[in-house]
Amino acid sequence: MQRGLKKVVSQTPQHLVIVGAGISGLAAAWSAQKNASECNLALRITVLEASGEVGGKAQSTTHAGGWTTEAGPTGFLDNEPVLDRLIDIAGLDKLPAQAAAARRFVVQGGRLREIHAHPLKFARSGILSPLGLARILRERWVPKIPAGQDESVWHFAARRLGKQAADRLIQPMVLGVFAGDAKQLSLPAAFPRMAELEQTYGSLLRAMGALRKARKSSAGQAGAAGGPAGPGGTLTSFAGGLQSLPTALAERAPFEILRHAAVQTIERDELGRWVVQHGAQPDALRADALVLATEGHVAARLCQGVIPEAAGLLAQTPHPGVQVVSLGYAGAAAQRFPTAFGCLIPRTEGPRVLGFLWDSHLFMGRAPDGHVLVRALLGGAVDEEVNAWSPERLMDQVRADLRSLFGIDEAPVFQTHTPWQHAIPQYTLGHLQRVAQIEEAIAAGTHGGAPLWLAGNSLYGVAFTKAAARGWQCGEQAVRAL
Repeated sequence: MQRGLKKVVSQTPQHLVIVGAGISGLAAAWSAQKNASECNLALRITVLEASGEVGGKAQSTTHAGGWTTEAGPTGFLDNEPVLDRLIDIAGLDKLPAQAAAARRFVVQGGRLREIHAHPLKFARSGILSPLGLARILRERWVPKIPAGQDESVWHFAARRLGKQAADRLIQPMVLGVFAGDAKQLSLPAAFPRMAELEQTYGSLLRAMGALRKARKSSAGQAGAAGGPAGPGGTLTSFAGGLQSLPTALAERAPFEILRHAAVQTIERDELGRWVVQHGAQPDALRADALVLATEGHVAARLCQGVIPEAAGLLAQTPHPGVQVVSLGYAGAAAQRFPTAFGCLIPRTEGPRVLGFLWDSHLFMGRAPDGHVLVRALLGGAVDEEVNAWSPERLMDQVRADLRSLFGIDEAPVFQTHTPWQHAIPQYTLGHLQRVAQIEEAIAAGTHGGAPLWLAGNSLYGVAFTKAAARGWQCGEQAVRAL
């Protein structure tokens, strides 16, 4: 039994409603189910999903001809115990990424240049000039800023590593994770590991040295100690794609999941319970506790009439659109792509694509034999104009960028496009302060009535693992409260 949960017996079932059947909402439901069972709490759980599918942004599709595409996250790092619990519940087998996932490229001067971990190989890669390399060597003597002070990711990198490294390395890394502007995102919110390492070691170079020693002492488990950008782990998915996990969790669920049940409003009744009106049935649901595992802008709309202060703060987190284009190539064209994870493209270079991922090099079974599946990302916070383009124009742009970088004139043998109107939340400057204010507003707004929690990835981490962990935590807290 989880610590803090008392053994209770309840005859009349209480009702927990969870809005959103992405990995966070499903984790909340399974956590509440298991914890309620352990303390003999009679609990009814209802998950409301606006679309016809579970998984949220984790959308995996198997197409005719042997192609399996991802429209959202590529995978997850196997370093989160909550994911292991959910995978056990789902009865799935993990699929580790292939060795190619360790190779990554960045475009500099119109050419792909590999990002090497070895210092000498990195110095010879041409990513940075001799002056840029020399500036990095001064990093050990750059003083750290006071703990708790906010700073953009770009300004942190420029202060510690120099402007060239910030532009050519850190800015494209931010594009790959957030499709965001490194000058607008908060370092302690978006990359807390970097802020932590500066405070702990006073230098990223000293931190990297300490992490290398930790890896050597961890029985050969590569990446176990992590790096400056975040904790370590192996990139992982499933044979049928990432959506296999939420799909299996939903299939095995001992609680009800209502699809096509977009929530219109949440209100309070005279007893302080939540009244949840949704589109799947005319009668509203009455809830003793509520978890909003939705995108931030949806949570803001739902909270507007009941906790307006929280709603206003939630609305301050941007969710710019992202366009995902997947193309399949065969023959000579397929051979032009290096066997690697992919490449990131700084905005100072010519292409409009933010980066390319070679999905079939990452996980087996993503493309037919002899073919390569390429995924391109466009838009985000740095190029919102492309979100108004037609699918034909997007395809033309991606093919033009492939031609300029790889010399590929051949037409793809497979293609698909997924538009996201609202994609990755942007943890802009002041994000952590806003999160604290949102929590205070919700605590005040629910005092004396049924409680409410926010899950999803809009506040506490954008990664698949972070969303799952937050959902599981909300499920535990709901059972404690009830």
